[in-house]
Amino acid sequence: MTDASDDDKLCGKLVMKFCQILGSVGVPNVLWGNYLLTIYGVPTITDDVAFVIPDDKIEKASYALEHSGFPPCAKQLNCPHLRGFKARPPSEHVHVSDELALSLYRKSDTLWEFEGLDDCRFEKSLDILSASDVRLPSAIPGRGQGRLSPEYSLVRIPSTTRFCEALILLLCRDYNTIYETYWMALLTYILEYMDETDIFDGNNLADEYKGFFFALKKGDSSMFLLLEQLRCTLFSSDRLTIEYT
Repeated sequence: MTDASDDDKLCGKLVMKFCQILGSVGVPNVLWGNYLLTIYGVPTITDDVAFVIPDDKIEKASYALEHSGFPPCAKQLNCPHLRGFKARPPSEHVHVSDELALSLYRKSDTLWEFEGLDDCRFEKSLDILSASDVRLPSAIPGRGQGRLSPEYSLVRIPSTTRFCEALILLLCRDYNTIYETYWMALLTYILEYMDETDIFDGNNLADEYKGFFFALKKGDSSMFLLLEQLRCTLFSSDRLTIEYT
């Protein structure tokens, strides 16, 4: 773990530094977790930064981070930093300082249907935005920090449409588990802070997700039946193969 300094504070500069480390060894990455939410304009506590990367790049990413002064946490799942996690814990994490951690999530655990996160299409995918994209909100009192400044344009995030679809898939996978409420809370954030803004319109979701999403938006109790029907469809087509408990 490195000593705390200005570069160890959670900000666009530090996030960009991690993107550069991962990019230097050819590891595609997109932001995840609370820091992603605050760029979308959602007010939330940001006490760590997380990335989703391809499964086969975990070892390469860990090597690059370690050789940049950020070795993997020796305790990993037993680390006190992960206590109280409401989502599934990361595959690996490193400590930037005593107060700040960087987490790595496997694509297969989070964005398994996200086709843009690979070597060939990463920079050109329509499913991926720059974190400084002008369509993202600027800083607004009482909201998240919004888009990053242009010098951090290489920081990449999922498009809000693909993010919402990923959350619905995660909710379907983890329904009736300890993780269900976390994914539902994130969907609620989309409705409260992002819906019908320049960055999100539920009508752009794939048709299979719209029924549940709009029922959730209206607070219609049919959303539970629609969610169960969607889960059955996904399981029968092998798009959901593991249920976590």
